Amino acid sequence: MSNMPDFRTALEEESDFPLTDNIYKTITDNAETLTFRKGESVVGIGSVDPDIYIIKQGIVRGYMINDGVEMNIYFGMDGTLLASMQGYSRGEPSIICIEVCCPTEVLRIRKPVFDRLMEESNEFCRWVSGVFSRRSCFDELKAKVMNGNAKWRYEWLEKCRPELFDNVPLKAIASYLKMTEVHVSRIRKKIVQGGKS
Repeated sequence: MSNMPDFRTALEEESDFPLTDNIYKTITDNAETLTFRKGESVVGIGSVDPDIYIIKQGIVRGYMINDGVEMNIYFGMDGTLLASMQGYSRGEPSIICIEVCCPTEVLRIRKPVFDRLMEESNEFCRWVSGVFSRRSCFDELKAKVMNGNAKWRYEWLEKCRPELFDNVPLKAIASYLKMTEVHVSRIRKKIVQGGKS
């Protein structure tokens, strides 16, 4: 299903620190491959799941339910590390749902194995810390973007993650951009027509 050089390239972009052959082998040797169909959950809200997942090929979305409404908080693509941090860090039920947007293949590393790898390898531990520092950097950028006007937010997402628009429901994209589906449709139409919002 996945072509490994593409997966490795995606994985290299996830961390501030280099993905050495040793780290790559550590990940692939200690993971099992799982496949999901569109609409299935990797982690469901309320489930206690302490494991770490890495997207080998595909797209997922992470969302919470707030007053009965889905609030899309992130998308993950090839190379993205995923986890319910409530499950991993605290052993508590997940407050997010990680749902597959198209046929997706992930690697799962069980928490005891992941913890052992962190303890045994400084190199692996450093690479993982680089994943979280890069993610924090992206979260800051996203916070800045979300303060911009609606058209700019839409164009930013379209430029950074064009594949989302072919694989993710408009409702989820609108939620992520903090807009209504109608507003997103209007912006898209104006952009196609060369107009301004």
